Amino acid sequence: MSRARELIGLPVLTRVGLKRLGRVQEVLVSRDGGHLCGLVLEEGGWVRPRRVLDYQAVRAIGPTQILADEQYLAEEAQTKCCRDLFGLPVLTHSGEELGRMDDLHFDPSGGQITAVQLSRGFVDDLLRGKSLTPVHGALQPGEAAILLDGPAGQAGGVLL
Repeated sequence: MSRARELIGLPVLTRVGLKRLGRVQEVLVSRDGGHLCGLVLEEGGWVRPRRVLDYQAVRAIGPTQILADEQYLAEEAQTKCCRDLFGLPVLTHSGEELGRMDDLHFDPSGGQITAVQLSRGFVDDLLRGKSLTPVHGALQPGEAAILLDGPAGQAGGVLL
């Protein structure tokens, strides 16, 4: 299992020729909330357009590099990706706020989201740690919050 925040800042190289494509700036989640769908790459320079690497093109994720095929998503408005979800409140179907999205845990082979790491504020995180909540189904991302599908209020273990 990997964590989405660990991808940010990693260089992405092509599998063939080891050409540098850029560094991961942002991780995008599918609109249905089930898997990672793209990696936004940052590049040097002011004029270059934003490029989104298709997550299906990722071939290996190492601790210091990502190897991928050079395959980009079409314009973001036409893709099935939504923006990154970090910092949004995570709600149950009953409206209870479990915390704010701090990180996503996923299966690196297909990008399937398996759990969310939640923060309940700086002091609470220091005293009790951040919680890890398994995802049963998919996340339902919205503009102002994320609805957690599956059994309501099911909290996982504590991350220290």
